[in-house]
Amino acid sequence: MAAADRLLSALPDSVLRRVISFLPVGDAAGTSALSGRWRALWLQADAVNLDTRLFLEFLSIHMNAQDPTQLHQCHWDDDSDGRVAGRLLFRDAMAAVTAAGRRPVRKLTVRVSSTTNGMDYCEKAMREPPGLDAVLAAPATRRLEELRLGLYADFDCTCGYELPTRRLPCAASLRVLKLTGCALGPPTPLASCHSPLANLQAVLDAAPNLATLFLENFSFTAEEELGRDWYAVMRKRRFLLRCPASLAAVTLLHYHGTDGLDLDAPGDRFLRYKGYLEHFPFTSAATPPSGMPVNLQHAELRFCRRCCNPPSMKARPHAKFWESIGSFGHLRFLKLKLLDINDIAVHPEQEATLLKEFPDLKFLELKGSYENDKRGAAVAIANFLRCCLALQELRLKLKIHGDLYASPKGIRLSEGREAQLDLEKSTELLKRLKSKMGTAECNGVDDDDRLCNDVDLSALQASSFPCLESHLWKIRLKFDLEDFNCFEVKIAKFLVENAVMLEEMQVRDGDQRVHDHIHRKLALWRANSSNSKIDIVGEKVKTRRRWWET
Repeated sequence: MAAADRLLSALPDSVLRRVISFLPVGDAAGTSALSGRWRALWLQADAVNLDTRLFLEFLSIHMNAQDPTQLHQCHWDDDSDGRVAGRLLFRDAMAAVTAAGRRPVRKLTVRVSSTTNGMDYCEKAMREPPGLDAVLAAPATRRLEELRLGLYADFDCTCGYELPTRRLPCAASLRVLKLTGCALGPPTPLASCHSPLANLQAVLDAAPNLATLFLENFSFTAEEELGRDWYAVMRKRRFLLRCPASLAAVTLLHYHGTDGLDLDAPGDRFLRYKGYLEHFPFTSAATPPSGMPVNLQHAELRFCRRCCNPPSMKARPHAKFWESIGSFGHLRFLKLKLLDINDIAVHPEQEATLLKEFPDLKFLELKGSYENDKRGAAVAIANFLRCCLALQELRLKLKIHGDLYASPKGIRLSEGREAQLDLEKSTELLKRLKSKMGTAECNGVDDDDRLCNDVDLSALQASSFPCLESHLWKIRLKFDLEDFNCFEVKIAKFLVENAVMLEEMQVRDGDQRVHDHIHRKLALWRANSSNSKIDIVGEKVKTRRRWWET
């Protein structure tokens, strides 16, 4: 213990301040009791972190101890609305930002969580005096660069709490704005927006230095306003948002309460999106040409599927997809997750019209299921190999079946609709079981001849791809091996035989005994292709023992 104390004392003040900047505000203040050197260090840290989860632990401990000196003002049994947690949260916050000798705060993080009482708990906690408005009005926070505000509840996604931006003197200095489940109120709401778009636009206009924007679980219309005509209202709620030229990174997650938010963000270089394909924030139909992020280099996209797709999406999801990402000609990194890979497959008769090249793309990760259409999945993979001329690393994470009936986060369904989806899901699972039983006699067939000239891979075998001939050097595959003639094994064989420059091949084919993996086949396939040898990674995979081996 003494040795550890000496090592800690040997660290410079700058390192200690950095460590303290990650602590909750109560723990940070507590370090002042360690020694004279530590007395003022917490005041010199440039971050303040507030979290109601710490008060839950604090109050529960004292409730068990029945310490009246700590509980006479808490009334924990009556805190179902969050007021006690809010009072304690902002008491500590004001003490931290108004303390004598406080260094200007660069980063402020506020997290309010509810496990049983929903977003009403979070909203009332945030409205408890003195509130976040007073914290942001303090002199120490007026040059704030990072504001992270998150409201979380197990059963709700959005909250009606509103933060008036006229009380946000730090807007001009903001560089990072991260909002989850909350709203900026009049005149500029931002997340869980229940106010006009003009308010959302105003906050970006007031933040000329904003570089990172993160919005999660936000909407423009309160659910109670939608009524039974929710879709008719949603489809009219699509907006165009103008972003400052300084904005370089955008994250949009789960904004299902509107029919879309289009961005005018020409300086964006990083995009992370999770939601419906038809809600994609950059479309040629809505975003002006001058607002498209033509220099976008990094994209992580995860597309959900509606339980009931709108008529415009039922016929041509592949067209919508390639239209959405086709303008990102300078992409270098792309992660893509789909429920069904077949949704983006473009067959030969439409390739000239829909496909776009990505000459600078070096990294591609494609994750999703292919259901019963293996040929369509091969077409989608071929599309990317054709468009990514200089691809160096390819990662495929494939599943036979995805949950086509899963509802995206933030969407509530009626009891009748949930029962209908459960019935459809059960019927689909029964069909899959019957199909698997019907093909069980073919499992375990290890015949390389059956992997050659397979109709499932016709889209791949009928073409040549520049990236396979001169660029692709690293491949990673992840799937559950059902038999040695499954679709994924055919893909692995095709790639290992045709990637001329391949140096490393990594395959994770499920939880099996070592001799059941396909790694022993990779070297043989590579040798037969007359190409260079490769490094096969993952052959010695630890697997749990089967029940009959115990």
